[in-house]
Amino acid sequence: MKKYLKEIFLDNIKYWLIIMLSFVLSIICSMFLRTDIVSDNYIKRLGVDEYDTEMEIEVEGLLDEPQKIEIPVSKRVYSKDEAKEAIKKGMDEILATLPGENTSLQNITTNLNPTNEISDLGISVSWDFGDTDIVDILGNVHNENLSEDLDLDIVVTLSYETYEESYIIPARICPRILSEDERLLKGFKEKIIEADKSQIEKDGYTLPDTYEGKKLIYRFNESIDFNLIWIMGIIISLLLYCREKENKKKIDEKRKRELMKDYPDIVSKLIVFIGAGLSVRQSWESIVKDYENEITESGERRYAYEEMSKALARLKNGTQENIVYKDFGRSCSLRQYMKLSSLLEQNRRSGLANMHTLLSLESQSAWDERINLARREGEELNTKLLLPLFMMLLIVMMMIIVPALLIFY
Repeated sequence: MKKYLKEIFLDNIKYWLIIMLSFVLSIICSMFLRTDIVSDNYIKRLGVDEYDTEMEIEVEGLLDEPQKIEIPVSKRVYSKDEAKEAIKKGMDEILATLPGENTSLQNITTNLNPTNEISDLGISVSWDFGDTDIVDILGNVHNENLSEDLDLDIVVTLSYETYEESYIIPARICPRILSEDERLLKGFKEKIIEADKSQIEKDGYTLPDTYEGKKLIYRFNESIDFNLIWIMGIIISLLLYCREKENKKKIDEKRKRELMKDYPDIVSKLIVFIGAGLSVRQSWESIVKDYENEITESGERRYAYEEMSKALARLKNGTQENIVYKDFGRSCSLRQYMKLSSLLEQNRRSGLANMHTLLSLESQSAWDERINLARREGEELNTKLLLPLFMMLLIVMMMIIVPALLIFY
């Protein structure tokens, strides 16, 4: 009997695995995809180290059918007492991390470890290391030439929103502890400097043959320097890098101009579709669909419409419209598109009654900017033609002057 049951289980193991996988998936979906009822009508805020956000809830009883609405959820803000306590905790963390690899702030020989923020407490931090050049703003300690200990007052300011407190941290910078090799080099250089100064009135001075029992050999760098090979490699790499950056700059400029040229057309199409009674999303889909039909005919792709296609794909995947419109404006990286995305986002959130009027005004402004762009391109083209004109003028002058000068010879 056991053998028979074992054969049944082994022959159908894949079906058992499917059943188990379905069971696990049902548990996961019930845990993460279920719709919970808000208990006690209480919305829990995010922590002070988070950002303001929005969440979608379903309201029953407001109308005949349940309604989905977006509500704001702002992050929690410290009270004044809480801010003081948070700054106190932040100061304790700073005192623990500031020394870095040093044993204490009274025996600083290596770089410090200042921080610009304490993210878990939402505290911003600013530093003032005084006018001395021993410690820079990044906490790097320059004590190579320091001969004695230096006392320093470090001013640190911790702030939260409009509340801030400043503290003075006493510190002591000690001379850098040199390794054996560094000590040897420093002593050797000091000996050469001393020899140079002691024989300043003579034609020259003699370098030491030995130093601390080590025989020395000197060479002047007058032979063939093969270091030029790697130097040329660095120069070529820099030139290629600059060329790549220049090409990228040209591509970005081309993209910017193309976006500016297409902007009036996009706004005009939105006006037409919205005026015909379509929603913003339906208008968006119609514009993208027309663009895709044009691609099949001409094969020419446009940056602005490609960004709209990406935005439409995100909308179809379930991303909220206001987020998609905002990201669309940011991806285009132009003031005009950011303004358009802001209008669409406001329309989505609160519904602008004068949306058609605002788009009409924006369209007029966009066409004016496009006319100005065309004028600038014409002026740039005239400027580029100046060089060939001057070259032709030089050739003509040479054709006249050279035969005239040859007559005298």
